[in-house]
Amino acid sequence: MTNLTQNALENSLHERFYFYGKNVLEWKRKCTLLLPEIAKYRIWEKKGFENIYEYARILAGMSANAVNAALWVGRKVEDKPELKKVVEEKGIGAIRPIANLATPETDKFWAEKAREMSKHTLEAYAKEFKKSCPGAKNYYENQILFSDLNMQVKAKIAEKLQKLKGQGSWDDLMEKFINLYEQKLGENKPIPQENAKRYVPAKIKNYVLVKTNNTCAFPGCTKECKYLHHTWRFALTKTHDPDTLIPLCKAHEHLAHAGLIENESQPPENWKIKLEADKTSEKWLKADKWVAEHRKPSG
Repeated sequence: MTNLTQNALENSLHERFYFYGKNVLEWKRKCTLLLPEIAKYRIWEKKGFENIYEYARILAGMSANAVNAALWVGRKVEDKPELKKVVEEKGIGAIRPIANLATPETDKFWAEKAREMSKHTLEAYAKEFKKSCPGAKNYYENQILFSDLNMQVKAKIAEKLQKLKGQGSWDDLMEKFINLYEQKLGENKPIPQENAKRYVPAKIKNYVLVKTNNTCAFPGCTKECKYLHHTWRFALTKTHDPDTLIPLCKAHEHLAHAGLIENESQPPENWKIKLEADKTSEKWLKADKWVAEHRKPSG
């Protein structure tokens, strides 16, 4: 067999496998959407099966977990036609993060988000949405921070901290430590690099990462930093500025380039999630679109 013939054969096998696999996923999604109705009318029983799990396993190769997920999602989308379409298009996983948030009134809103975002980005968006939506408890007010300094530290360190605190509060002491830390960092802050190439210089990168100990800078997020995000878009400024270069996890970086972070030009502690992106800045939108198409770890 010549190399040309073998290549043609391999390409043919790949294309057929891809086609069959794609159709398997599509038909499984259709089975998933039918299961709630199958359960409702107890069709499995009328067809002689012991239960719906046996019915789904034998006829569609579905596991018990898949059946439970299908029934759960079926209940969630039965009065939400737009989300039901998303399940048909992308599968159950596409709406899992927001299934408990969506209502018939917000069906279209959440369907658009599920279509636009990856699962992980949607999870992050839903988490922030729950914090900021009307009636939700304030996330930070409900955190028990340091609970009288109930931290895992050595006895000698705890004693020194207690001495430093004296008759003051832990808040005041921690604020002093933070101010001293930021002051020390500021002494070694690199100058912005203008007319730069896309690669972030090591000195600027290290400074930015130290500020958050290599974690995402979004409020309340402690995930590892995956991107250095330019709040003033690099595609427009060609500048690496340590004050506007922000470490973010994958999900929050994607939300930033979707235009869904409010107060993005301010320090990250002032950030929160928007319900809708601002469509007024045409240059900004073009830059974000370019980033989405040519995403690189350096932001």
